[in-house]
Amino acid sequence: GGAKHSKNSCAGSIYTYHERNKEKSSQGYGTTKQRLGADSFKDWDCCSLTLQPCKEPVVTPQGVLYEKEAVYTFILKEKQRIASEMRKWETMQAEKPMKEAMKRKAEEEEKARKFLEDECGALPPKRAKVEEVKESVAFDTMKDKEVKGVRAFGSALGHKSLLEGERLSERAKDSCFWIPEATPETKSVEQQKPDDKVKCPISGHPLKLKDLVHVKFTPLDANGTFAMSSSHNDRYICPISKKTLSNAVPCVVLRNSGHCIAKDVYETVIKKDMIDPFGSSRLTAKDIIFLQRGGSGFAASGVNLEASKYNPAMRAF
Repeated sequence: GGAKHSKNSCAGSIYTYHERNKEKSSQGYGTTKQRLGADSFKDWDCCSLTLQPCKEPVVTPQGVLYEKEAVYTFILKEKQRIASEMRKWETMQAEKPMKEAMKRKAEEEEKARKFLEDECGALPPKRAKVEEVKESVAFDTMKDKEVKGVRAFGSALGHKSLLEGERLSERAKDSCFWIPEATPETKSVEQQKPDDKVKCPISGHPLKLKDLVHVKFTPLDANGTFAMSSSHNDRYICPISKKTLSNAVPCVVLRNSGHCIAKDVYETVIKKDMIDPFGSSRLTAKDIIFLQRGGSGFAASGVNLEASKYNPAMRAF
């Protein structure tokens, strides 16, 4: 037998998966997805703004960890921005009645001008309107041959159809935007009242200083027995179980004392009696803050490990 040319990849009629991916990487079209590794995620004890280990950590009721200085600076800048936007909005609201009065005055002047033009014009307004209606009805009821004849007669005279002259002049006026008389009016979009609340950049919830809880981390003892089982990124341990805390260990912050412990310790030791072991105070459901953590790179860690970038798609005909 001869060579099987139909089995060659160059003769295939199907746009294969490999070819699509090759075109995506070279041309940059279509949705691109990338699997993220552990090095792409923030460490659990790092600030959500600076991405650096926290020296004075504070946590929001939603479990977002911040450096105290960074979040205070963020709140201050946001309040300044909100105050600036509020002043602009108040200025626009103060100018709104004046603009409406000017608009009403312009409309009244336009009505007066049209009235004088109709009264002093060569053709009475009623007669002009009746003739316009008759002309438009006559044009709409014409057959194709008659319409073509009228248009041919108009083009022979050097202009468009006589019956369409008024409509075409309006269209030309709209299209000739560079003429001062035909300049389109700018429609001002009414600005909404700015929100006066500072929002958390991570969770989107209102961010208030009084709701921030100071967190107490138990540092890892470099000379202790638990230091041998920890990696170089581990800095803190659970004060009750002495377990090393990391992105793979869910953590809980107790609002009353501010201590950070492992979630499984809370489930087995504290949840039954709801008493803070560091201060012997009663705990409620609001006093338990589940700390948000980064991903560990493990697919079942509960964190989305895939990043997507949406680009225009190409249609293959």
